[in-house]
Amino acid sequence: MLKIHILKNKRSWGSLGNVMQTFASNVLILGVNILTGIIIARTLGPEGRGEQAAMIMWPQFLAYCLTLGMPSALVYYMKKKDGNQGSLYITALIMSLILGCVAIAIGAALIPFWMKEYSPEVIEFAVWALAVSPLAILGTINIAALQSREEYLLYNFMRYIPVLGTLILLCVLVATGNVTSFYTSIVYLFPAIPITIWITIKLVLHYKMKQRNKLESAKKLLSYGVRSYGTDVAGTFSGYIDQILVVGLLSPASLGLYVVSLSLSKILNTIQTAITSVLFPKASGLQHAEAIRLTFKVYRVSMLVTLLVGASVFLIAPYLLILLYGQSFTDAVPIFRILIFQTGIASLSWILSQGFMSTGKPGVVTIIRVSTLGLNIVLLNILIPMLGIEGAAISLLITSVVEFILIFLLYTLKHHIKPRDFILAKKDIVWLLQRIRIQLSS
Repeated sequence: MLKIHILKNKRSWGSLGNVMQTFASNVLILGVNILTGIIIARTLGPEGRGEQAAMIMWPQFLAYCLTLGMPSALVYYMKKKDGNQGSLYITALIMSLILGCVAIAIGAALIPFWMKEYSPEVIEFAVWALAVSPLAILGTINIAALQSREEYLLYNFMRYIPVLGTLILLCVLVATGNVTSFYTSIVYLFPAIPITIWITIKLVLHYKMKQRNKLESAKKLLSYGVRSYGTDVAGTFSGYIDQILVVGLLSPASLGLYVVSLSLSKILNTIQTAITSVLFPKASGLQHAEAIRLTFKVYRVSMLVTLLVGASVFLIAPYLLILLYGQSFTDAVPIFRILIFQTGIASLSWILSQGFMSTGKPGVVTIIRVSTLGLNIVLLNILIPMLGIEGAAISLLITSVVEFILIFLLYTLKHHIKPRDFILAKKDIVWLLQRIRIQLSS
């Protein structure tokens, strides 16, 4: 029987090549998201943008809260030489569909209570949107499988095609004069469905549904997954809890201003996402000392890039924010200035966290993220009533600084990493230039 390959002409790009193509995809995704955000913000205004954000955030939020750490566990074990990739993937697929149904049930009970200040139509739509939750969890499993297989062309394709689809459908709505918060929510949710189904079919055909040792694979996934699950939950809550509390405590217009600021500040995330998507699978296949050494080398180089990009964005983006989104979003500028600092610090913290994740110690990251999440929730409940959306941004910044300090202390006190290892050195620049030359000559 002919063996089915995900990519018939698979090309090895090398680690730097994989980072660069992922970074390019992240820039494309960010650019398209900003463009779609501009269209929606200018046509719907702050209030309409807030309603739209409130309707579409629940499926992904609840799905990510119920992963049980499987994506990280799947990458970790599929990179091990003794891992049964087929059994691991099929087991994760089945578990993800079950957890997706649990997400639907939880959301259906939670949304009407939490969104009681919104119109019945908005609440009803948000509940129906939960139907995509199983596919949202399945999408994270597919991404993890592609990462572990180093199929970065397909990995990036799966990420940028849905946002391009959203842009195309949104342009159709604009051309036909049908831009509403409900229709725009549909064009945000729908494009990911066919690509997720297609990738799943490809992977299932490759691995086959009939796999042995599913129970053993489930035990492996849950053993690592439960330890890293707190990291997933804390990361998800950290990314959404501010928006959720703004939904419950402030007006749709305030949420609209906040979402625009938050989206634009994610420019720095393009660097961190590109690096960690390659670093975690790569480091997971190394010995402990080598994994830590690689993590810090990548961290130091990324710190330089983050500082340069962050400074440029801080100076230019506020003016672009008003130019692109309009004068009605002027109040978003100070929020953005705070969030750009927060995003930079959080990005560097997450890169450093890969040292623990890749050496089989996800519980360390879980404890840190759960602790800082608790601090964030307390600060949000104190600062949002006092300062509005600016209080939400300040809370995120404080929490990110605390998280970085905790990671710094863990590395220095427990792993005896010297403080100078956190600072960029000349040898790191030389290493980066060598990697670039090797990549260009290959």
